[in-house]
Amino acid sequence: MNSIRSLLLLVLFIIILSSCKKEDEEEFSGIPDIKGTVTFDNGSYANNSRVFLNNSLKTTTSSDGSFIIKDVTQGNYELKIASDSTADGYSELIQDIVVENRDLLLEILRLPVPVKLESRDIKSNSLNLIWSKCAASDFREYQIYIYSTAGLDETTATRLRIKTNINDTSLSVKEGDFWWAGYTLSPGDTYYFRAFVMNSYGRMSGSNVLEVTTLLWDNADNFTKNYELLYETAFFAQDKLAGITWDGSYLWMYYDDPDNLNGFVKHDYNNNIPIDTIILNPSLANVHGITWDGDHLWASLGSTIKSIDIENKSYDKSYSTGGYCIDVASNNMGIVLLDSWNKVTCINPENGFITVEATSPLKKIGYSNEIGVAAREGEIWILNRCYDQICILDEEGTHVGVAEVDFLQGVPMYYCSYMPMCFMGDKLIIAPDSQVRIYSIKEKQD
Repeated sequence: MNSIRSLLLLVLFIIILSSCKKEDEEEFSGIPDIKGTVTFDNGSYANNSRVFLNNSLKTTTSSDGSFIIKDVTQGNYELKIASDSTADGYSELIQDIVVENRDLLLEILRLPVPVKLESRDIKSNSLNLIWSKCAASDFREYQIYIYSTAGLDETTATRLRIKTNINDTSLSVKEGDFWWAGYTLSPGDTYYFRAFVMNSYGRMSGSNVLEVTTLLWDNADNFTKNYELLYETAFFAQDKLAGITWDGSYLWMYYDDPDNLNGFVKHDYNNNIPIDTIILNPSLANVHGITWDGDHLWASLGSTIKSIDIENKSYDKSYSTGGYCIDVASNNMGIVLLDSWNKVTCINPENGFITVEATSPLKKIGYSNEIGVAAREGEIWILNRCYDQICILDEEGTHVGVAEVDFLQGVPMYYCSYMPMCFMGDKLIIAPDSQVRIYSIKEKQD
């Protein structure tokens, strides 16, 4: 009797088991789906993350981090989850999965929180980078990259350093650190940085793309002269101007004319007409800059400067410049010479003795595109074709400030042959080639 009861129970159990299996088979479609939920390792949902199978994009995660990939054939796959690349960075997770004859329900997939990259102690040719510590358990290394645009990844950018210590989250970047890339950290330039975090599979996260502009002047905090130039008006001269100056009442212009056929042109600014021309014989060839010292015109011929007696229309004094002068000016310190080697020299107009010698601040930051000089009491202004800032020196040749000007108002400044300057009362004139531009000078407030 007991054996019959046992046999009946066994048959009943087999029937129930068979029924359950049949129910399962009826519920399963026969084509598996992959289901999962993605979070960051701090617990927040990784919504809008991209989901790949064998590098083929299949879907994106919903607001709660969940996703479904429908109708996946059986086999082995590489599953990759990638968060969207945003200002906060991105992260990736790669793992191998096997799809069998049933839906694949994955455990929670955790993406590493992207590290945050910041800059500190920015100077003209150095800066410090710091980033947050990676929290991933499978950390292998940090890789720090630099590039000239925001389109920065491992294939386009230059790798600065590899850091294998998870706690080592800072890097000092200096001029010359990446000379092999064909450029170096320079004053006033903009660079882009990114920190990538790697594990055994490769890249698993990338930081934000950090934009950093180096300082143009490390001594800016000590400036006592800070101006802004405001464009007022302009007019066109007859030809390219190799020099321009103001005698208190009239402009004097010298055209790019090796034969001096136009001579020194006295120009009525208020009526915009020439009223006199002085032609000297022999002519002054290759003039680069003219200035008025209160009594005489002075003209630079590169290696010498000459004064011109306007009343007698004759040459007066002549001094060697000691270099190749590209523009001249005058103030209470004397005749100011700017040469092609970024040197500024002041000489006494009575005897030619040097009173001040200084190096243009732009020489210190590695550029030699100075093209114009102007002077007024206690100040020497130096113009460089590459920058929207004019350097200001004091009576001792010390860099004491800047004047900011927008050079991009329809004039391709970099390609101008000449750009002489002069003060016209309380205004500044800049003459790129044949255009005479007048600016008012506004003192900037802190």
